[in-house]
Amino acid sequence: SCSTCLLCLHPFNHNMASSTEDVNMEAPPNANEGCVGPSSETAGKASACEGCPNKAACSSGAFSSPEAIAKAQEEAATLQRSLENVSHVILILSGKGGVGKSTMAAQLSHAMASRGYAVGLLDVDLCGPSAPRMVGVSHQGAVVHRSGSGAWTPVYANPNLAVMSISFLLGDTNQAVIWRGPRKNALIQQFLTETDWTGDTGGLDYLIVDTPPGTSDEHISTVQYLQKANAVSGAVVVTTPEEVSLADVRKELNFCEKTKVPILGVVENMSSYQINVSDLKFLNTNGDDETAQVLASLKEKCPEVLEMVSASNIFPTTGSGAKGMADQYKVPYWGKLPMDSDLLKACDEGKSFVDTCPDSLAAKALNGFVDRILKSLPVEETHME
Repeated sequence: SCSTCLLCLHPFNHNMASSTEDVNMEAPPNANEGCVGPSSETAGKASACEGCPNKAACSSGAFSSPEAIAKAQEEAATLQRSLENVSHVILILSGKGGVGKSTMAAQLSHAMASRGYAVGLLDVDLCGPSAPRMVGVSHQGAVVHRSGSGAWTPVYANPNLAVMSISFLLGDTNQAVIWRGPRKNALIQQFLTETDWTGDTGGLDYLIVDTPPGTSDEHISTVQYLQKANAVSGAVVVTTPEEVSLADVRKELNFCEKTKVPILGVVENMSSYQINVSDLKFLNTNGDDETAQVLASLKEKCPEVLEMVSASNIFPTTGSGAKGMADQYKVPYWGKLPMDSDLLKACDEGKSFVDTCPDSLAAKALNGFVDRILKSLPVEETHME
């Protein structure tokens, strides 16, 4: 029925591929150890297949038929052509929701674009797309166009920063996306194969992919499609300090290890709340505001205190925290990103935090993360000339 038709999501979607089958020529992420691969002649029959959730599908020969192999090869070729003008693809991951992946994705994109790099931000959080707002491209008036070649043209937040998101295809910002896995997979594939990132820069230096929480359909599909094009440069994994978050992020690290996604670094977000003492609000035990009196007293008696920063831990750190987790998995630990009310405001207003508050500790941390990316994944500076 029309209520479940993918074509009705957006008027440009009438060229969408009708098939939503994902033919994966590599071992599925949930496969047993020693998987021979779904296209192998012994797929579903080898000893390693016993107990594997994919055994029935592999045994059917659906992945190893000449037609399936030809289709997979064509998909890989299409993906490679679509991303041939993208130097590096970086995934922003975390097994936990609410840890700040979108904040990290948006602000890294802002910061790199501010330095003159050509940056794309792809939002594959299909049920909770927030990237457009965070880079200053509101739903209102933002339209995705089809070019003459039939490719999607992303929305540009500025000449160096392009954004693609399902939110541009929805008629109402409050519209819920109630889709099962195959439809999500189909749209992610189209984002990767049908978005033209060329723009005025001739392509992208960095494509940042903002992902939803967990290790489910969106992650598996995104990684599989990118790996077909040999396009996964690495991932930034975001966590908060408490064990509730770390427990889920360990699963994400296991996912990356199994799918061979390189970890660029682990970031401990919201490690503490930091604010200038001069910006604090002071209340007495009755809840009355005495900020003016306290600041006046400090200015008179201890003016040096007003130059200090107040810090308070929001989440309890468990054991050795994110650094210990990174050490356990032998991946780089990038450090802490403190919570800053100005950072939250910048995201809400779609502004670049490192430009609006360059002297804040959080901005310095973000710039440090960008420095690490540029060092790990350098690009020729052709787009910056």
